[in-house]
Amino acid sequence: MDPRTWLVEVCHQLADRGFTSATGGNISVRLPDGTFWVTPSRLHKARVTRRDLVRIDAKMRKLEGARQPSSETPVHLAMYRALPQAGAVVHAHPPAATGFAQARKAIDCRSSSEATAILTRRVPLIAYERPSTDRLAKAVERAMRPECKAYLMANHGALAWGADLWEAYDILDTLEVFSRSLVAAAAIGGARPLPGREVDWLETHFCPPPK
Repeated sequence: MDPRTWLVEVCHQLADRGFTSATGGNISVRLPDGTFWVTPSRLHKARVTRRDLVRIDAKMRKLEGARQPSSETPVHLAMYRALPQAGAVVHAHPPAATGFAQARKAIDCRSSSEATAILTRRVPLIAYERPSTDRLAKAVERAMRPECKAYLMANHGALAWGADLWEAYDILDTLEVFSRSLVAAAAIGGARPLPGREVDWLETHFCPPPK
């Protein structure tokens, strides 16, 4: 399957789920030849089609496509440099997870067995840098860890990566649903973390160390 087909579908799902607003968010896929398909700048994800996508190389030189690549493309390339195992990156602004980013709070996942198994025990917060700048790309690159697939960017939004596009999307989806559950738990007394031994067991069984 041409990865552009899945890129378009994920764009539309992000829009349908309310994970992006206006022209926000961006997605990329790494190809076997070391080039990348990325979403274009200034186009709502609900309206993206295959012909809107842009193929670039690792130096951001445009190889295919009439539009300009997303202004956040340097963040994607920084993640790929830091994570050789990454095949796709999704950046979006899902409301609950972005609320944590706006509050500048990392997310503690230890109250949920599923979140711990998928997101590890903590979703880190990357310090604020201005959007679409080299400083932001460098901050993101420094923050990347192979065992952690979801991140918050302070006062900005969320990042997720995976071996393929659907894994990256599923990570983002898990992050947002869990973030909503934390907000709900806060209204009835707050989430209670699992015992340390359970967190250790979940990470051992579901989050093996990267090879």
